[in-house]
Amino acid sequence: MQINENQPFVPVILGGDIGAYSLAREFHEQYDIHSVLVPSVLTGITEHSQILLPRPFEQQEDAAAFAAFVANLGREFGGSNGTKRPLLLLGAADQHIRFIATHADELSEWFTIPYVGNAELDRATEKDAFYQLCRELGVSYPATVVHDCANGSVDGAQIAAELAAEGVPFPAIVKPSDGVAWGQLKFAGKKKVHTVASLTELTELISKATLAGYAGTLIVQDLIPGGDSGMHLATFFSDREGKVRFVSCGRVIVEEHAPGALGNSAAIVAQPNDVAVVEGIRLLEELGWTGFSMFDMKLDPRDGTYKFFELNPRLGRNHFYVTAAGHNVTRFYVEEYLRGGLTGGDDLQVATNRHLYNILPLRLLRRYVPSDMKTGVDELISTKQYSHPLYYKKETNPRRWFYILVSTLNHFRKFKRHHPAS
Repeated sequence: MQINENQPFVPVILGGDIGAYSLAREFHEQYDIHSVLVPSVLTGITEHSQILLPRPFEQQEDAAAFAAFVANLGREFGGSNGTKRPLLLLGAADQHIRFIATHADELSEWFTIPYVGNAELDRATEKDAFYQLCRELGVSYPATVVHDCANGSVDGAQIAAELAAEGVPFPAIVKPSDGVAWGQLKFAGKKKVHTVASLTELTELISKATLAGYAGTLIVQDLIPGGDSGMHLATFFSDREGKVRFVSCGRVIVEEHAPGALGNSAAIVAQPNDVAVVEGIRLLEELGWTGFSMFDMKLDPRDGTYKFFELNPRLGRNHFYVTAAGHNVTRFYVEEYLRGGLTGGDDLQVATNRHLYNILPLRLLRRYVPSDMKTGVDELISTKQYSHPLYYKKETNPRRWFYILVSTLNHFRKFKRHHPAS
């Protein structure tokens, strides 16, 4: 497939996961256009699609080479701004947003870039800076200790004292402040997020990370009790003046627990959340944020408060829950960045429709629906108010549908092996 020369604009999406495909689908549904996707390798998600053009580039960790590759896509599909059709440069993962911010000056010759710069990214996404902002604004977050790995030393007694002072017990959650640098590490047993049961496990993890070359900070955090369904999401869009214009919230039913996908939502119910709206707006307006953002939070059963975990500087991997509930996210990009500003007035729009986002076989999903959500989820299923981002009727290649079928059924095996409730 090629991009038609008469197509009015072209989204160029860095990444090849389910979130990147969701964006391509959403552009196709909303504007009947095709996107260019830039995965590191071709997978079943990006192969045999009739709505996107894959242009894989394997060496995405080589920033200079990657920037040159993306610039060439600009020349091929758009040319200089103002002389040919506009191009939107989008990223599906944190490393893509950081790459775009770092190379914005050179890439903006060809692309419209709907993201903040590096300084704003640092304040919002480095977790120790984010928690400092939460403290300043009185937004709840889990009890946290920040351990600096820069000097390479691991003093167990000092770490224990810091944990006690901040009220962080074991078991505890450990995650990197710099997710991009962490993603490039290689060491035995590495996970996206770790749970450690003792001081010994914690110091061993820190030693492995520092020996592997990690020099950032590690966040050691109170493990909020409760299962996956205590997790909540809130997706915001702020206009170029920093005013929050849209928000859509969701409650997670179940997450993936395989090491490489730990914490990714597998099923979400889109539903209102007044607390998330109020607290999210406070954070974003203090930051002067523009574009999309997404917060992860968990309802703490011990005190009934929502504890904010992080701000994602982009649409989440599973953002399709927003579009499926009636608010196609690509409209915000196009109207605000390509057509002069959002339509519909300046008032905040809060999504209220309930809808089920789900990538699991329904029989598997039903095993994990908590009792307080069962009636509502059954109603959404019985009334066909549920969606899978890869199930797009405009895709007709049988090889693609075979991949989707196999990958969906494969969740039975993955959940049996990795999910703690299996």
